Amino acid sequence: MFAKVAWHSLLNCRYTTILAIISVAISTFVLLGVEHIRHEAKESFSKTVSGVDLIVGARTSQLNLLLYSVFHIGNPTNNISWQSYRELADDPKVA
Repeated sequence: MFAKVAWHSLLNCRYTTILAIISVAISTFVLLGVEHIRHEAKESFSKTVSGVDLIVGARTSQLNLLLYSVFHIGNPTNNISWQSYRELADDPKVA
């Protein structure tokens, strides 16, 4: 009995029901799309940083140094001296 009443109610409000179903479907697709993009971005970031053991640079924000040296995003805020660079480059433990 209840199912019959609900069915007739849906038929009477046909356009509203269709609009509600379409909006729920679009919301679900958007949610799944954003979650997929978030997961792929996190995985891509992990793969990019996986080969880096240590970042050496002048005193600056750690985030700025990471973004500039690994991803080439932003600008260097400070420079190290040529002597410091040569000492690090000549070290056999540094690739």
